[in-house]
Amino acid sequence: MRLLIFLLALMSAFFVSAEPDMSDLKPAKEGEVQYCTSVSVFSFSAKACGDTDEDRWYEACNSIPFQPFQDGDKSYYKATCSTHWSMNGAIRLWYTSPQYPNEGDANGKYSINPVTRQEVNYVCPPSSYPEYTILVNENMCAKPKPKDCPAGYHSKAVSKALGSSDCVPKECPPAGSGEALYTSPNLGSSFSGGGMYCNDGCAYSVSGANITSDKHATGTSQGAACGDKPYDNKKLADEGDSDKCSTASNGDVTILSCEAATPTNDPKDPLDNDDSKTGDEPTPDKPKENCADGDTICNLKNLEIQMQNSAQQTIDNQNELHNKQVDVQTKNTQAIIDSIDGLDTSIYLQTQQDERLHAVTVSKFNELIGAVNGLETGGGGGGSGNGNGNGSGESDCEGSASDCVPIEGGELSVETVNLEQYADKYDDWLPNAELPEEKCIVLTTGKSICLSFEAFILLFKAISGLLVIGALMHSAKIIAGAV
Repeated sequence: MRLLIFLLALMSAFFVSAEPDMSDLKPAKEGEVQYCTSVSVFSFSAKACGDTDEDRWYEACNSIPFQPFQDGDKSYYKATCSTHWSMNGAIRLWYTSPQYPNEGDANGKYSINPVTRQEVNYVCPPSSYPEYTILVNENMCAKPKPKDCPAGYHSKAVSKALGSSDCVPKECPPAGSGEALYTSPNLGSSFSGGGMYCNDGCAYSVSGANITSDKHATGTSQGAACGDKPYDNKKLADEGDSDKCSTASNGDVTILSCEAATPTNDPKDPLDNDDSKTGDEPTPDKPKENCADGDTICNLKNLEIQMQNSAQQTIDNQNELHNKQVDVQTKNTQAIIDSIDGLDTSIYLQTQQDERLHAVTVSKFNELIGAVNGLETGGGGGGSGNGNGNGSGESDCEGSASDCVPIEGGELSVETVNLEQYADKYDDWLPNAELPEEKCIVLTTGKSICLSFEAFILLFKAISGLLVIGALMHSAKIIAGAV
């Protein structure tokens, strides 16, 4: 029995190394009843189980997942369990504090409140679901999350949408073709100097002269994939190190890598308004004189100094307030810039998604056309062969099969094809991608600013309408002048 439990634990440890898919769970299979002793101290808890009814507090104590923590002025750094009779059902926690600053000087004995009860041992996988191998939430089983496709391929989700259970290779532009490239810090990269770049999973050579901003550049395709994952974005090599890049093929895709290169990425300068700030060092007060009793002139002089000190304190407070306002305005401006960057990135990602969905649409249309072409349809009327058919052979016969081909004593089999089954089969295959209605950010003042996609679209429509009207008016003016 102990060997069985050990093997089950070993198998569980092996399967738990994979990340469980918590979106799809199945009830675990009930195993044998076992006896478990549970313990707890502070926020830590653990338990030890076996097939006999006995107190396993010491085994449970040693399995407590202790981590250093702070409680009041005590910093706990170590836990020890002991079988000594004085430590039965307790744990010793070692700590430092202002009174005991050195480790090893102080510890405390804390009860771990052991409780032993019968529990059902749940195991995975269930009998009917052999692929649900990971035990979660004590009595549920989950499937391991499938790893995504490697670089050079579409992601698992896109490959599945393309109708394949395997990873579908991603086609990069032909080598030597010029492409307009986009990236952003939100995608994990930016254009900083010429070199070899991985953009949306494809390799491009980018000249420094062809970089128009940290987000936009024109590159020459290498006809190869790159990166560590599908649709990866990063700099592979500096312009002078492109010769350190090489390609390798696995038969399906060609991957370009630059393992010997160490690309430099110039960080984007953060928004800085420090030049707009004033000095934030407080001005020291002017000292007052020690006046003798009845010395009016001295007291008036101290009053004047006090007024000067008060005025200077007001100026210092105003300077501090001004600097804080500059910081707030800088943060708000940076938030707006980040939001616009995020909106720009969202539009780009949606465009990329639309392109992939277009490929899915074309694939489904091809399958739909193939299915329709595969349907068998009826032919024309009877010909003038050796049979007794009375068809004219000139046009399709209208009527039933027996009317068109009257064979005495014989019947033709009739097959009715229901096209609705194909409509049902291919229903919802054509994706419908939509942009979110708006993008909102919250400023440090607590106010929100929302940028609406619909507003941008209406703006672009209005501009297009004005351009069309202007063109018509120009054409009318030319025609009127000709007449």
